[in-house]
Amino acid sequence: MSLEYYYRLVNSGIGKKVKEVLNGLIPGLIPEPVPVRVPVRQPERRPGDFRNGR
Repeated sequence: MSLEYYYRLVNSGIGKKVKEVLNGLIPGLIPEPVPVRVPVRQPERRPGDFRNGR
């Protein structure tokens, strides 16, 4: 089974039902994705540097 087919199945309505059933039988088998915040460094601003426009 290709990854594209797998993701189409999992993200469809049937895939959600299959995931619910499998997680009901074995809790935590298919975990829900959790959004992760990634810190982004702001560029250093030097005096007289007007390129950023801020």
